[in-house]
Amino acid sequence: MADNLVVVNAEGPETRVGVMENGRLAEFFLERKRDRGIVGNIYKAKVKRVLPGMQAAFVDLGPGIDKDAFLYAGDVVGAIGDVRAMFDADPVDADGKKGPKKRKPTSRKKIEDLLKAGQHVLVQVVKDAIAHKGARVTGYVSLPGRYLVFMPMVEQSGVSRRFGSDEERKRIRKIIEGARPNGTGFIARTAAEGAEDDEVAADADFLVKLWQEIGKREGGIKGAGLVYSDLDMVLRIVRDRLTDDVSAIYIDSDAEYDRARKFVSAFMPRWLDRIKKYDGKPPIFDHFGLEQVLRGALEKKVPLKSGGSLVIEQGEALTAIDVNTGSFVGKKDLEETLTKNNLEAAEEVARQLRLRNIGGIIIIDFVDMEKSSNRKKVLEAFVTALEPDHSRCNVTKISELGLVEMTRKRTRESLNQLLSEACPACDARGSVKSDFTVAYEVLREIRRFGVSSDSDFVKVTCSPRVAELLRKEEREFLDVLEKRFHKKIEILGTRGNKPDAYKISGSGAPSAPTSGDDPERAPEPDKKRSRGKRGGRGRGKKIETKVVADGT
Repeated sequence: MADNLVVVNAEGPETRVGVMENGRLAEFFLERKRDRGIVGNIYKAKVKRVLPGMQAAFVDLGPGIDKDAFLYAGDVVGAIGDVRAMFDADPVDADGKKGPKKRKPTSRKKIEDLLKAGQHVLVQVVKDAIAHKGARVTGYVSLPGRYLVFMPMVEQSGVSRRFGSDEERKRIRKIIEGARPNGTGFIARTAAEGAEDDEVAADADFLVKLWQEIGKREGGIKGAGLVYSDLDMVLRIVRDRLTDDVSAIYIDSDAEYDRARKFVSAFMPRWLDRIKKYDGKPPIFDHFGLEQVLRGALEKKVPLKSGGSLVIEQGEALTAIDVNTGSFVGKKDLEETLTKNNLEAAEEVARQLRLRNIGGIIIIDFVDMEKSSNRKKVLEAFVTALEPDHSRCNVTKISELGLVEMTRKRTRESLNQLLSEACPACDARGSVKSDFTVAYEVLREIRRFGVSSDSDFVKVTCSPRVAELLRKEEREFLDVLEKRFHKKIEILGTRGNKPDAYKISGSGAPSAPTSGDDPERAPEPDKKRSRGKRGGRGRGKKIETKVVADGT
């Protein structure tokens, strides 16, 4: 049995779960009590808009959900004639043998023929809302249990692709066929391999009864609303991750520990001794060394043991990972050095994808190798390292440039999105203009202001470092502008400004302090600049120009 652990920190306002494999943090989950995810929840939804051009619809999930959810045409029940290709499992025939792995849909209906605005449909959330996008939902409801997944909308059974034995596949197939109501189906999860017959049968019976209860709840709801809420994160982790590979689940909260034990006693009693209470003095994540790992998981650069490194750049839909040799110089020749570095990087990339929960399109730039045999070796090592990943991954071959293109299914926010937010100083650009760039922009803006205004005073508010540059190193140019436009120029540096933000104003006398002059309060970001805005030709009229951080 592998020495894998699950560590649950549930003492505070958020619940954190770390999955450790062979002593290292492999996956991290976070759920805040005030902002719980809705993946797995089932709703009676109201169709708001049908979009034929996108072959999709927006649906209202009811009270408590601000954004409309997105429903693809292919996810509407009855849209696809043969839905077996949607399985993330191998369909099996009556003899328990593997069926064809790929089936093409026999037919596909259009969204406008399936749904109308105002119609109510039963849907399940498959992807949480991410950034400005609403949740994604499907009409093909699935109810996960300990050993099985019940598919009430699909008349087809299947087994996990990770099943190793044909005999075991036949045994499980016989059990689920006996428990399957007409018109429905089951998928046997990996945990079912080796489970007792009565355990699998009891799981099937529970899921069928749960679906019947959901049908009753749906009929009792008027309008859109929540019909069924999936288990919270602690119980989901216990249900899905407590297997032979996990030696223990440590929980630091008395209440969550008691709930987990009751759940295991009811559904998987043979694992009860693996639910353990953590009573140590240090915080549980500190005790297992996870806190420091999480801090490093937000960094762009990931060091490798050999001296090489990874540089991870995450975008909204695409992530680029660059592999560098760094200080690793090898022993024999260059090709061997590059291959060893890439092999180490392949394992670490797979781990970082899981730990950071990076999804979407991923481009990995391995250090280029000349021999095709070495490229194949690195690719095989990478695919092997991805096998423990529970998210679906599709990987292409290494190109001549050493690039690997892959996709990883994304169902929730990445670690970076969960734990961080856009930088207010750079507006999420990742950089700000240099002090000299901003100083020269200020000089050009003063020139524009001098031409367009009749005031005899110009006040510049900017960051302290830019103010210092203007007062000292660029004082000569300020003197030239003062003489040219016959205006007094005052430079004021305030800590409340963003590093590359500035403000220019003018009047017959120095202007009154504004929010940008207060060192304790940053000015509100302006979206537009008013250039040459006149209040009249009299010198007593105040004229003001605001310039935001991007200089536009």
